Amino acid sequence: MAENYTTKRNGQISVQDAQVAVVMVPLSAQGHLNQLLHLSRLITSYNIPVHYVGATTHIRQAKFRVHGFDPATAKNLYFHEFPTPPFENPPPNPNASNKFPNQLIPSFYATIHLREPVCSLVRQLLGANHRRVIVIYDSMMTWVVEDVPAIPNAECYRFNSISAFHTFSCIWESRGKPLITSWN
Repeated sequence: MAENYTTKRNGQISVQDAQVAVVMVPLSAQGHLNQLLHLSRLITSYNIPVHYVGATTHIRQAKFRVHGFDPATAKNLYFHEFPTPPFENPPPNPNASNKFPNQLIPSFYATIHLREPVCSLVRQLLGANHRRVIVIYDSMMTWVVEDVPAIPNAECYRFNSISAFHTFSCIWESRGKPLITSWN
């Protein structure tokens, strides 16, 4: 991946000279925030700048998690807090017939307001020494990045936060296969 950078005389690569930047767009649920945060850390280890975006509340949660990381692996990780309209999360209802965590719905609606700020950030990065911007977005955040492919030199890649085992398990069950409860 180092070929995307300009090498300095002393052999060091500067983030300011990076020709590629990555923008991460996670869904505002813990398992989704964490997975893209860990991917961000991996990408920054190649000295590629990563811009992690989201609503202010969720960026605070991500920043809190970074405190446990090795500082060397998060040195090129930049957080962008975008304001969203205030939302109120109702408390969870343990007696609800539907077990979907309805208290999360207002925060999901708030992410609708991230579409324009994300596009603006991509354009800003392209105007600041970056030849290409790669946007990696959570598979449940498609509406936030739907305008990005129309921006020259910007690419989008979808990230699935579901494990391969879970995917296999869902397919297995949908095809009428019994769950394996014990191994003999």
